[in-house]
Amino acid sequence: MEDVRNKSKLFKSGNSFGLRITKHDKEQLHAQPGEEFEKVISPDGNSITFKKIKKVDDQTQKMIDNIFSEDHDLIEALKDL
Repeated sequence: MEDVRNKSKLFKSGNSFGLRITKHDKEQLHAQPGEEFEKVISPDGNSITFKKIKKVDDQTQKMIDNIFSEDHDLIEALKDL
């Protein structure tokens, strides 16, 4: 993927603020409206990093839920180790 650097202007939207991304940025991210991103602000407050949150498919989530349900006692016993 190419290194994309450009400017984005902060704007007010209701009681919130936003940063716009270009259509090209959206395509590079393979992002769709409504997708969630994790936001990390640097300790010095000079940079923000956004990472797309990967979704777990339904079948995998069911498997995870089943494991936690079946092994609840074991997981509880191990969580404080």
